[in-house]
Amino acid sequence: MGKSQRDKGHNWEREVSRRMREFGVDARRNITEAQLGNTGDVHVYNSNAEMIACIQCKNMKSPSIWKAMTEAIASCDIHRRLGEEPFPVSVVKRTAKPGNPVEEYAVLRFEDFCNLIVSYKFGEPIRRYMEMGAGNIDNPGDMN
Repeated sequence: MGKSQRDKGHNWEREVSRRMREFGVDARRNITEAQLGNTGDVHVYNSNAEMIACIQCKNMKSPSIWKAMTEAIASCDIHRRLGEEPFPVSVVKRTAKPGNPVEEYAVLRFEDFCNLIVSYKFGEPIRRYMEMGAGNIDNPGDMN
């Protein structure tokens, strides 16, 4: 990979973390990835300073969402071995030809998406919902 491609990728990582912080999310660019291997480009933390999401950023003409998710899942596996429980996300930017719009997507596994919706809808932390077994709860009010 050439320097311009690396710079383009690093700039996208900075932009993703900056834009997430504008929404009030504690998102930090992972600058140790080069030393530690694939541990995610951007990490998202909750109010208890626990990593809750590990983001793989891709900025290219024809990004492979599958490859980006495979990398995101692999980086989460590393963190799980360290005792953390983040879920994988890929934030993909498809660069456009002049005159065409740029496309940006956040991609996550369906199960993680459902956990986010439950967390939002019922105001419960995702981890608590997952600990009780998502499939074992008919009424999220039972989590109390």
